[in-house]
Amino acid sequence: MRRIVPVLAATPLVDTPAPAGRKLADAILGATPAPTGAYIHRTKAMPSSTESYNSDREHALWNWLEQLPREQTPRTTN
Repeated sequence: MRRIVPVLAATPLVDTPAPAGRKLADAILGATPAPTGAYIHRTKAMPSSTESYNSDREHALWNWLEQLPREQTPRTTN
């Protein structure tokens, strides 16, 4: 990865941390125009995958997550 990432960072395929952070901040602060809940790819609001709009899949995932025992759910540390 030490050799691949710098090469990819020279292409439009990969952002280094600083530009990626700026793009994330722009999305959070509303500088990148997008409706609420939009998928933002770098600097533009884009349609998400067809599967992401499937409410049956969303409900199935939610129900599955609700059934997980507490021991299997990720723990947060404070």
